[in-house]
Amino acid sequence: MSSSRSRSTLIAAARLYYIDGLSQEEAAAKLGMTRSNLSRVLKAAREEGVIEFRLNDDGGRVGELEQELAALFALRGVRVAPSAPDRVPLPSVAQLAAAVLVDALEGARVVAVSWGTAVRAVVEALSVTARPDLRVVQLVGGLTSFDAHVSAHDLVRELGRRLSANYLYLNAPGVFDSRQALQSLSAERSISSTLELARQADIALVGIGNPAHGSSHVLLRQLARSEQQLRRFWEAGPAGDVCGRYYDASGRPLEIEGISDRVLAIDIAGLMQIPVSIGVAVGTAKAVAVLGALRGKLVNTLVCDEPLAREMLVRQHD
Repeated sequence: MSSSRSRSTLIAAARLYYIDGLSQEEAAAKLGMTRSNLSRVLKAAREEGVIEFRLNDDGGRVGELEQELAALFALRGVRVAPSAPDRVPLPSVAQLAAAVLVDALEGARVVAVSWGTAVRAVVEALSVTARPDLRVVQLVGGLTSFDAHVSAHDLVRELGRRLSANYLYLNAPGVFDSRQALQSLSAERSISSTLELARQADIALVGIGNPAHGSSHVLLRQLARSEQQLRRFWEAGPAGDVCGRYYDASGRPLEIEGISDRVLAIDIAGLMQIPVSIGVAVGTAKAVAVLGALRGKLVNTLVCDEPLAREMLVRQHD
């Protein structure tokens, strides 16, 4: 293909997709190419200057906080939504996280998702698109005692629907009555193979929890069934949890007998091997939890609100 022909193809593809507003599937059909080929053509158009973007930022991000957090914790990416007296922070954070997720989908084959209110908001912020080669999988078992709206089963199904992707359930509870029951069911091939696929994910989308607040506190109430267990839990010094896996303020994983050994989920070591791990959190109550997750490298991409980001910077030397 000649350079002039190549450039005319780049211009035609860019016009159809960015100006005429066609979907990638529609633009590819008009140009007689596959969607994956069109994606490569659009990438080349950006790289060769056929397309130039200008951002008219109306306060949708707090750049100085993003830069400071990225430098402090060597993060792959950071997005901080600005605060406003009349604005609930979660929708803005969810929109930023959804954009980060979409950007990361290029070339991905497996996306793994946890549970919770923040993750649900991110999924609902996604536009419906077609990713038929993608698989969506659970990172944690179905938390059947939770509101179905934020359960892992519900979220993996909804994310799969919005991406027009295949999705796989982790067909087991998230919390078991005993370590023995968990070990027995985990040995089943349908369970072990799904968890193994989660470990091979290209992208993980997770909430970062504070066990004293919100959904994470509900999880703790399921796990700590006596005052003695609850006391032992807090004596271990938990700062937060990701996928029901607890860690201290330095990010060190905590194995708390009778609690940690009853959760069906990817382990922290497995989560850390996923190339793009997007942690989403809102509110200053999450500051210590998020700091621990970042110090321990449990996630490499953070999306949060401005008050949380500022509180983390205040507490970073605690």
